[in-house]
Amino acid sequence: ALDGNQQVLPLAFAIVDEETYPSWKWFLQQLSRHVIRGRRRMCLISDRHGGLIKAVREGPDFVSPHGVHRYCLRHVCSNFNSIIKNVALKDLCWQAGSEYQLRKFNRIMEEIKKQDVKAFAYLDQINKEKWTASHDGGWRCGILTTNMSECINGVLKGARRLLMFISWQQKAVEHMVTKYSHAQQSSSVVSRRQNRHGMNTHVVKIANRECSCGKWNQFGIPCSHAQKNFEPVQSEDYWDDPNFQLVYDPTIRTVTRPGRNQTTRIHNEMDWRQRQEAQQQQGDSSIQENVS
Repeated sequence: ALDGNQQVLPLAFAIVDEETYPSWKWFLQQLSRHVIRGRRRMCLISDRHGGLIKAVREGPDFVSPHGVHRYCLRHVCSNFNSIIKNVALKDLCWQAGSEYQLRKFNRIMEEIKKQDVKAFAYLDQINKEKWTASHDGGWRCGILTTNMSECINGVLKGARRLLMFISWQQKAVEHMVTKYSHAQQSSSVVSRRQNRHGMNTHVVKIANRECSCGKWNQFGIPCSHAQKNFEPVQSEDYWDDPNFQLVYDPTIRTVTRPGRNQTTRIHNEMDWRQRQEAQQQQGDSSIQENVS
């Protein structure tokens, strides 16, 4: 809404799945019940969305004699140009819609008709009270477009994915953080198993705002893997006292085989060289025995 000083005054907004007739009908019902509340002489300026137009006709607030519904002139010109595809005629369309004097409006419309009959017929079939200042009757108060409300859309565009964020937040409960690096601000998260899918490990890099699943990068909001909460282990000084003492039991011994224990480390070139030298020495000693 606009106040008397032509300043934006947000009254209500809603987050819906998509822009449809049912969603617009529900929104206008809530607007009527909680905001308008029986007030008269209400003027609604909007684009020409089919679902919105139908919802407005079925409501009491923006139809005569209670109120009116007007079209945003910028949207009318944009729709006009998408069909006519002529920038010069688009400018004439704007001039016609923004002209307050009826004789000047008629003159501009005649000019449009002279240049393109199809363009004239397109504008002539739209109710002139809906899109022209010359036929408005004073309802618009000089407001021809919805430009002032577009700034609200800019503020709210970040909330359009709120439903997705909530869904991912609920999904995050079943994930499991297996590794976390405070220095690198990264973690490994194992996703849940569902319908043969899941149990995949994803790498979340918090500082870079990205996850290997790709959703954080694609949608611009943290994915479910980035929303998993976990409690890191505190310093040993903060551990609770176990209230018991570990006692050494000498009877429990590890059974070992005689000789040197087998090593499991990876051998390098020094190990191979030592083995070759040992084999060479063994060969030399056997030769000496045969000679003797």
